[in-house]
Amino acid sequence: MSLLLILPLALVALPARQASAAPVDLGPDGYFSGLSAGALPVVEKDSETPGIAGDGWVNTRRIVFGKLGSTGTYGGATVSGGYKTLAKGAVASVPDADVGMNQVWSRSATTSVAANEVLLWADNAVTGDFKFASNAPYINAFDSAAGSYRSNLATVSDAVGAANYSSFEQSLMRAAPVEGVCTDSPAGCPSGSYTQQSDSVNEYQVFPLSIGDARKYFNHTSGLASANANLACPASGCTNGISRFWLRSADWRYRFAAFDVEGSGMLTSYNVSYNGANFGLRPAVRLGLDGLLLSADSGDQGQGASGDLRLTYVESGKQLHAWSASVSGAAGSRALSLSGASDLGADLGWKVVDPVTNMVLGSGRTSAGGNMVLPESLMPDMSKDYDLYVWGQEDGSATVGLTNRATEPVKTAIRGFRVGDPLSYGIEVTGTTSGGLKAYRIGDYTDIVFDHTGALGSVKLTTPAAVVSALLAAAGVAGGVGVDAGNPIAWVGSHWLGYPTSPLSDDVTSAFSPYAGSLQLFAQALAGDTASLGPVAGSLPAGTFSSLSTVTLPVSGPGLYLVVDDSQASGGSLPIIVGTRVFNPVLDAGDGRMVDFADAGVKGKPRLGRASLKTSVSDVSKRVVNDAGMDGFDLGASVEYEIALQVPDLSSFSSVSYAAYGFDLTDVADAGLTLPAASGVRVLVDVPSPDTDVTGTPGLSVSVSGQTVSVDGLKALFAEDVSGRVANKASVPVGSLIRIRYSAVLNTGASLSAPGGGGLHPNVNTATLTRSRVAGVSPGWDDAGAGVESRAAVAHAYVFGLDLVKIDKDDASRKLGGAGFEVSRDGQPLGFVQLGPGVYRLAVPGDVGVLSEVFSHTDGTLDILGVEARALSLRESVAPSGYFKVPAFTVEVLPVWNTDASEVTLASYRTHGTSLAFVSRDGRAVMVADPAHSLANLPYTGGVGILILLVLAILFLVFAVRPYYLSHRAETTANILE
Repeated sequence: MSLLLILPLALVALPARQASAAPVDLGPDGYFSGLSAGALPVVEKDSETPGIAGDGWVNTRRIVFGKLGSTGTYGGATVSGGYKTLAKGAVASVPDADVGMNQVWSRSATTSVAANEVLLWADNAVTGDFKFASNAPYINAFDSAAGSYRSNLATVSDAVGAANYSSFEQSLMRAAPVEGVCTDSPAGCPSGSYTQQSDSVNEYQVFPLSIGDARKYFNHTSGLASANANLACPASGCTNGISRFWLRSADWRYRFAAFDVEGSGMLTSYNVSYNGANFGLRPAVRLGLDGLLLSADSGDQGQGASGDLRLTYVESGKQLHAWSASVSGAAGSRALSLSGASDLGADLGWKVVDPVTNMVLGSGRTSAGGNMVLPESLMPDMSKDYDLYVWGQEDGSATVGLTNRATEPVKTAIRGFRVGDPLSYGIEVTGTTSGGLKAYRIGDYTDIVFDHTGALGSVKLTTPAAVVSALLAAAGVAGGVGVDAGNPIAWVGSHWLGYPTSPLSDDVTSAFSPYAGSLQLFAQALAGDTASLGPVAGSLPAGTFSSLSTVTLPVSGPGLYLVVDDSQASGGSLPIIVGTRVFNPVLDAGDGRMVDFADAGVKGKPRLGRASLKTSVSDVSKRVVNDAGMDGFDLGASVEYEIALQVPDLSSFSSVSYAAYGFDLTDVADAGLTLPAASGVRVLVDVPSPDTDVTGTPGLSVSVSGQTVSVDGLKALFAEDVSGRVANKASVPVGSLIRIRYSAVLNTGASLSAPGGGGLHPNVNTATLTRSRVAGVSPGWDDAGAGVESRAAVAHAYVFGLDLVKIDKDDASRKLGGAGFEVSRDGQPLGFVQLGPGVYRLAVPGDVGVLSEVFSHTDGTLDILGVEARALSLRESVAPSGYFKVPAFTVEVLPVWNTDASEVTLASYRTHGTSLAFVSRDGRAVMVADPAHSLANLPYTGGVGILILLVLAILFLVFAVRPYYLSHRAETTANILE
């Protein structure tokens, strides 16, 4: 019975995992990625040869880190730059590790190591001699809050940390308290036990080990009786004239005692008042592995089985901008050829990784002495994709710090010793122009979030510091108010760039506009002063677009760009603002990892990485202004249109009088659009300021008759009579924009579009400009008669319909009539007018008999007509007889727009909420499957179904228990009789 009761609960849908910003894929580093969490390399290497004592240290790989030599080191001391790994975290601190003396005063806490962190210890001393403490009476306190006391040992540790490593290396080391020290000052910690110890008061990046560490990380168990080769200085001789090095205090016999290690590896205990001769610091550090890209041979950056290792870390924010790779040489001598540019210069690093074993097979660098030979013997499968990581690299040095700095890597594949096309950032540009294009980076991407499919979920725009002033000024020129002074591109993106918000942004459609709009004004302001935008981030030469072409404009990296046509003044493209696609490293190799928003091109989102050249020659253009979401309209909604005309150059019209010159517009709408009265039509120009209303200009007339808007005498806005001929007014320069705006209502006769091949039927509105000409017909224009030419522009307004079909869940051929639904959007119920069985139209003002429920026809069909392409929520209010209701669900229509967002090329359905509502195979309908009343379908229901299960289970229990009870009673009676 319990199984039957649990089953319905198991059918509850789990919430989707929230997408998060994907980290940069660094791949395995080589050495440290081969160590398991909690590894103790020196101890483990010692255990590999139990018959040989103290060989763990010599058999552990040496890491070169920090400075080498005596240049710039603390006190000018000579340092080896060598470290070995004692632990890979997470390793917790042991509070009472004992080195074999079995005394309370010989026990000490060990150094803890965090997850994804390693504990490194220098292979020799790095200072000259110094006392543990300098003030008398001498005490064993390491540091203390009292009087801000710090021992010489603590002070020197800090000083070494500041001097012996590059600033980049210092950023990789964790500063934290160290365990197992005395912090009692000025008294010190006498005659007690390890329970007196505490963590240090201050945090340290560099520190001495504790005596407990000798047990934990070297398995030293012989106390002071014998030397441990793992603890010894090389060849039993420490550098810089010292013979021993301090451990941090863990000796509580006396308040002036502390442990140290002789160069031979012998533990001793000394009076801290000792004059310091021959005592120095042999430092340990806790090094984070986040950002570690490679551990490789310190010489050529290869993957040798022995020898010193050097580390390469990614420096946050550094990018590889352009690179190319190929394989040269015959079998047995294949090498990698690399070139490129990055924020760190022209030198590159690389590694090849087996994606199955997650092992680094080979690595190298392009700088002098670097390895470029591929690990052929480890790449035998010619059909396998081996991962190739490439990055910009700046090599470390002995005088600065040996650790290499790297950009974020890019990742591609090598198959059959052919390198896949390098993933590069670019913008696909389509169109024609005689000029060349230049791109300027005006926005960076941060906080990138991918959705569960790998598509881009969200991205934050930030303004590069060098262009903040220029962008802020341009936003002001474009009419921006309240622009974010610190991050103007983020403000522009949220207000003008074409990404709708709720409530809607100010001018989101200007991203698509080939003429006026706040974003275009912003772009023009920037294009007028490109010198303030820094270096060119990508270019294509003149002639690239001499005929209609689509060409990739390479750019320097991910972000938002201004693309400028250098021939705009002579009829080239207007400036364009467009963002690149985003690299998602977790997807399959190749260009498929460059992703866009899942709904790019839908609901007003521009497509990333794609742009159309926007002509600025004399032309007529038309668009729908108020469809910011790019989801069409409901019946009864107002559609706002804008027609844009460019003021022509009249310098060649010297033979034409003002009276004879014509420049007039007619705009004809489909019958599904109800045009406004003439008073509802406005005429605007962009001089002397944007949106200057000139509707009442003498000589200009506006009329509306039937389905036609006529605007005559437009010449009065820009032309005048000069000595008997027509000429341009100085106050309205050539190229200025004239815009005509009005709203039309989608009436009940509007054309409807359906998804899945059901038919795209826009409500078309065609504007035609007729103007005078003095010679032949201009290219792209039509002959409109003697001395005149015309050109048309079309705008489309879309209204959609939904087709649903009710079926039996277990028999799709059985159609179900009589199912009732309540339909809502954004939580608000919608009303409908019935046109026929199963056919309903969205109610418009003035309708009577408006219904709050719609019902499927006997053939199972339900048509909902006259809605925009936003999500509709449907709740089944009445189920067909003999069937359960389906859970509430939503249906979306997803229109896909062409490049300039002027026309829908495809529409499809998407459902949410229940698997019982799904899109048909041909995509033309949403199938809604009702479960019939049967035991098989009970889990789809609540209440009654569970009650039936309970009744059945109880009956089952009764019938099962009765035989058991009778049997048990008979057995008991038999036992009594015995």
